[in-house]
Amino acid sequence: MKNIYSVLISFLIVTNIAWAELDCPADSSVHLDTRTMLPDGSPNPTYGQEISTGLCGCIGFVNGVMMNDNEVTFTLRILDNEPIRGIELDIYHDSPSLVYAGVSKGEKLENVVDEEGNPRTMTLLGNYLEDHLKVLAYSTSRARTAGDGLEGDLVHINYELVEGADLPSEVTFFLGLANLPGTSMDPELLNVVCGYPDEDSPVVVETNALSLDENLTIPTQFALHQNYPNPFNPSTQISFDVPEGSNLVRLNIYNILGKKVSTLLNNVVNPGKHKIEWNAKDNEGNPVASGIYFYELSSSSFTARKKMLLIR
Repeated sequence: MKNIYSVLISFLIVTNIAWAELDCPADSSVHLDTRTMLPDGSPNPTYGQEISTGLCGCIGFVNGVMMNDNEVTFTLRILDNEPIRGIELDIYHDSPSLVYAGVSKGEKLENVVDEEGNPRTMTLLGNYLEDHLKVLAYSTSRARTAGDGLEGDLVHINYELVEGADLPSEVTFFLGLANLPGTSMDPELLNVVCGYPDEDSPVVVETNALSLDENLTIPTQFALHQNYPNPFNPSTQISFDVPEGSNLVRLNIYNILGKKVSTLLNNVVNPGKHKIEWNAKDNEGNPVASGIYFYELSSSSFTARKKMLLIR
């Protein structure tokens, strides 16, 4: 067992992040079809059969926690090989010292778009029932995750320690239900989950392997990431990493002819992970036309350029 003081001291000295590292090949998910009727009201011809429901999505827990006073945050990650239109999770744990305090979106649910690439919002709900937490995410505007086959944070679950209780050295979690409605069978949103910790194969999260906020770590090298969303309208976010010992950093936008249309950054910046929004306007504040644009990050020792698409 650990008390809060020792955990906070550990938080200050831990510098690595323990991710879920999900193994989720882009295979087709296969499930027993329990639908007696199709959405149009006709009998389901594949009732009782194993059917392919779309490309796999997998869920796992980060091995570690984040601490804030007596609040403990656990993180679930997802690897989505196709866009996901929502989630339904029943989450169980074995620690009587933890009381549910709330749930928040990870990057995968924050950065959602509709089928045309327009930024949308997904609603997230958490409700603690008799012995487990029910988490739902849904959208009335056909929002979907990126479906890029990359691992990212799905939800952050906050618990408070019971008064006088120590933080357990480990907590066992499993999902009693995991639904990930995919989009490849649209308008039939079928479950594409392929892997998650269930009751027969739970996961043990070590609380002494603290999971730090990714934005608190100092990168060891420059990196320019793909903008999101892409395609975009009316704005997009550009993320980049700056290591220690960097000097002047520039971030410029160019049109397809190579003409500079906007300077987003031309300054000395602190080392770390950064994110800048471009509102699809030039340096004079005028909206630019639809089309392909390039964004370039440069310093005295590094230059990288990536492409993005604006759709008006």
